[in-house]
Amino acid sequence: MLPRALPRLSRLALVIATCSMAGNALADSAIAEANASAADDALLQKGERLLNQRQANSAWNLLSAQEDELGGNPKFDYLLGRAALESGRTSEAAFAFERCLATNPKDGPCRVQMARTHLALGETQSARTELETIKGTEPPVEVQAMVSQYLGAVSQRETREKRRINSWVQVGLGADSNVNSATDASQVVFPTGPFAGLPFKPSQAADDSFYKGEAGVRAEFGLSPALSVVADATVGGRGNNEVSQFNYVTGDAGFGLAWRAGHNSLLVKLQGQKYVLDSEDYRDSTGVYGQYQFAVDDSAAFSVYLLHNALDYRVTTPNAERNTVGVGYSRAFPGLASAPAFYVGLNASQETSDDSSKPQLDTDSVGLRAGGSLTIAKQLRLTGSLNYETREAGGPQPVFIEAREDKQIDLSLGLIYAIDRQVSLRPVYTYTVNDSNVVLSEFDRHQFSLDIRYEF
Repeated sequence: MLPRALPRLSRLALVIATCSMAGNALADSAIAEANASAADDALLQKGERLLNQRQANSAWNLLSAQEDELGGNPKFDYLLGRAALESGRTSEAAFAFERCLATNPKDGPCRVQMARTHLALGETQSARTELETIKGTEPPVEVQAMVSQYLGAVSQRETREKRRINSWVQVGLGADSNVNSATDASQVVFPTGPFAGLPFKPSQAADDSFYKGEAGVRAEFGLSPALSVVADATVGGRGNNEVSQFNYVTGDAGFGLAWRAGHNSLLVKLQGQKYVLDSEDYRDSTGVYGQYQFAVDDSAAFSVYLLHNALDYRVTTPNAERNTVGVGYSRAFPGLASAPAFYVGLNASQETSDDSSKPQLDTDSVGLRAGGSLTIAKQLRLTGSLNYETREAGGPQPVFIEAREDKQIDLSLGLIYAIDRQVSLRPVYTYTVNDSNVVLSEFDRHQFSLDIRYEF
C-alpha cells in the first residue's frame, strides 16, 4: 500500500507547498501595501505641515513629484491644489481641485479652495457659483464660516470689477548728456547742393539737468461680466534748466471697450495726444488702437495689436499718417522666490507724409523690444529693457545722396524701492545710441533720473 500512497503524498505536498508560497506572496503584498500606505501618509502629513508653516513652494516641490503616483487620491489632490494655489500656480491648482471634486463632489473644503482658485483666475461668477453650491448642502459649521468669508470677498471683487479707478503722480530730477541729440562729429561736409564740398561745424551736444512730472488716471466700468468701458488720461512733461527750447509737455487720453471671456480678451479704444514743445503747439495725434490677448495660463500671455494714428503738425512739417502692427509675449514666474517676469515684442510701422513731393519724410521702421524685472530684496525690484529699431526714409534729403537709414538702441536699467504700498522710489539710467548713414543723425546719449511715485 505504501508504494501506491506515495504519488498521493507527493501531490499533497505540492499542494501544501503551493498554498504556502501563495500565502507568503499575499503576506508580502499586504506588507508592501501597508508600507506604501504608511509612506503616502507620511508624505501627506509632511505636505500639510509645510502648508501650515506657510512654505507653499516647498510643499509644491514635495507633492508635485508624486502626482503621477498619487493623483486621484482626494486628500493628495486637495493638498497639491492648496500648494499650487498658495505658490502662485493657479492653473495647476484648478486641475488638482477638479480631480478632488470628481472623486467626491460633496467635499466642502475642496470646493471652497476651487472657489478661491476661480477668484485668483479672475473668474468671479464661477467662484460665486462654487460657494453657493456649498451653501445649499448645509455644510459643517467650520465650512459655513469659510463660505461666508469668501462670499464676502466675491462681493467685494464684483463691486471693484464694476468700477475700478487707479491713479498716480510721479515727479523726478535728472541729468542728460545730450538734450538735443547732437552728433559728436566736429565737422560735416555737404555731399551735394550749393555748398557741396564745404565743411561746417554742427551743433554740439547740450549737457543739462532737468525736472519732470507725470500724473495719470485709468478707470474701468463694468457693463456685464465680460464687457466694460475703459478710459485713461495722462499728462506729463519735462523742463531743462538751461536748454529750454527742448522743454515739452504731453497730454494723452483714451476711451474704449474691453471684452474678456475665458483666456481671451479684446481691447478697442480711441486715443489722442497733444505735444507742446517750448510752450508752442507742435503736434496733435488722434488714432484707433486695438489689441487681442490670449492668456496661456495665469502668468503667460500672447498679444497682437494694431494702431492707426493721424499726425497733425502745427509747424511747417507736413501732416502724416502712421500705421503700426505688433506682437508680444509676456511671462511671469510668481512661484519663484525672486518672482522674475519678462516680455518680448516685435513691431513694424509705416509713416506716410501728406506731401508726396517730400519722400524723405516717409519712414518705414521695424522694432524689437525686450525687458523684465526681478525681485532682489523684500522691497526692492530690478527692472530693465532693451529696444532696437531700424528706420529707413522713403528718399534722400535735399543735401544728401542716400536715403537716411538709422539703427537705434535704447538700454534702460532701473530699481523700484517700495517705501510702502503706495510710495516708491525709482532711479533709472538710460543709454541711447543711434547709428546712421547721415552723419548729422548719429548720436549717443546718457540719461539718469530719480523719481518718486505715489499711487492712490
